[in-house]
Amino acid sequence: MEIRRIADDDDTAHVGALVQAAYTALPGMPDDDDYLRYIGDVSARLDEAEVVVAVHDGRVVGCLTFVSGPGTHHHEFDDPHATSFRYFGVDPGAQGSGVGRAMVGWCIDETRRLGKPRIRIHTLDAMTSARRLYEQMGFVRTPEFDENWDGIEGIAYAFELGLS
Repeated sequence: MEIRRIADDDDTAHVGALVQAAYTALPGMPDDDDYLRYIGDVSARLDEAEVVVAVHDGRVVGCLTFVSGPGTHHHEFDDPHATSFRYFGVDPGAQGSGVGRAMVGWCIDETRRLGKPRIRIHTLDAMTSARRLYEQMGFVRTPEFDENWDGIEGIAYAFELGLS
């Protein structure tokens, strides 16, 4: 499996549909067509953040948007020393095969390369497998950074790299 930034010849519509499929497969995920369109519009984020894909056997099986710091509306936290990742989806048929772990590992490595001390993310209650993965990888709940988006709770986590 290869984790890399999206390439010019990658099909952004397919990649966006993969993210949408991952979200709609979640039990209890709120039904929000506007949000699904938004997370599926991968090409709209290319100039504002880094879209990262996982490729296995020549096909994209995962996607996330890596946010290296402030400067775009994708940066959700008031923490200029943190990176983040958002709009994270793994093809439902590839879930459980290590794609998510490899992609989060890429984010940790990139954060370290940038010299940033932490990663901050939000996840949702419906994303139980993702929360389990984050906790296994060393992310810690930071409830003081939880958000409420029109009744949807954004559950905050941080990963400290131990850099000062």
